[in-house]
Amino acid sequence: MANLLRKKSNIDLMPDIQPTSNGAPATLELQTSVWTSAWDHPSHTAGPTDQHWAFMKNASGSLRETFRQVVGCKWAGALYKLDGHVRAGLWRNGSVTAPATVRATIYFPESEREFYDLYRAHHATSSALSRLDEIQAAFRENELSLNSRRLKHGLLVQAFTLALRGRIRTASSETPVNLRKAVSLFRDELLLLDEAMPSAEIFQTGVVAAALICLTIYPKDSGFFEKLTQEKGNKRDGLMDPVECVLNLVEKIRYQGTASIDAVQEDLCARTVRAFLAHMRGDPEIFEGRVNNTMKRYWFKRMIQGVDLDTYVKRVRRKKKIADESDM
Repeated sequence: MANLLRKKSNIDLMPDIQPTSNGAPATLELQTSVWTSAWDHPSHTAGPTDQHWAFMKNASGSLRETFRQVVGCKWAGALYKLDGHVRAGLWRNGSVTAPATVRATIYFPESEREFYDLYRAHHATSSALSRLDEIQAAFRENELSLNSRRLKHGLLVQAFTLALRGRIRTASSETPVNLRKAVSLFRDELLLLDEAMPSAEIFQTGVVAAALICLTIYPKDSGFFEKLTQEKGNKRDGLMDPVECVLNLVEKIRYQGTASIDAVQEDLCARTVRAFLAHMRGDPEIFEGRVNNTMKRYWFKRMIQGVDLDTYVKRVRRKKKIADESDM
């Protein structure tokens, strides 16, 4: 890797780009030929796509101007792209007419680790923002106006993935969930949940995903999530009702600072589904007993156990008629 980092981009073309005195990135106009000759960042793997080509070819006015905005860095004497790889490829092979110049923001990493971290930080941010923009666009397309703090900003990528696939973590070979289709698919469930005015503190990813699953299968039983929002859990003789079980679990996750761990949210989802079922089927006046030969349990001494999430995800996918759709 060291040899790669010592390579120079086209020295005859590259201007002498110097770091700013305060460490901020430099912003300057570059000949497009300079940008296309800059090295691709070693972390970059994706190539030009037909979708990019069609989008850029038909752009005009202000949109065309945005394509001139690129981000790079100068490291080990060479100019590297942090973004704009696809555009450079399309300009270079003539698929899309190149502008005369690009407006470049250039960073100056001080170590090899920072060189790699710059790429990861830039793409983590841009990817998250583009996914969020996609959800907001889908809200508008579906005339979906949400009012709750938790839902209206569209922070639902992981909840959609968990509700549709039973897990947040996805393999690199998997197609990401189509967020526009997911919004359309869960439109009714989002509206039902929004009526409960869910808070961000309680409705972590796992709880929102559980709500999407449960309200898909049992659309007439939203009372459980209303009680969660209002924190109306109950305790009796050292036992917890289903609402209190979830509130207790969420509080534990917040206290331990583990909310950002995917496996924790997956487990929270499975336990919340179990709590929902206990609340729906149970009777607060029955501790444990058989009614019509069916075990009805409402009160719990220990932490509630999770359901087999895959079973319920399959039910959701069948009900939504997407059982075989790979992008969902």
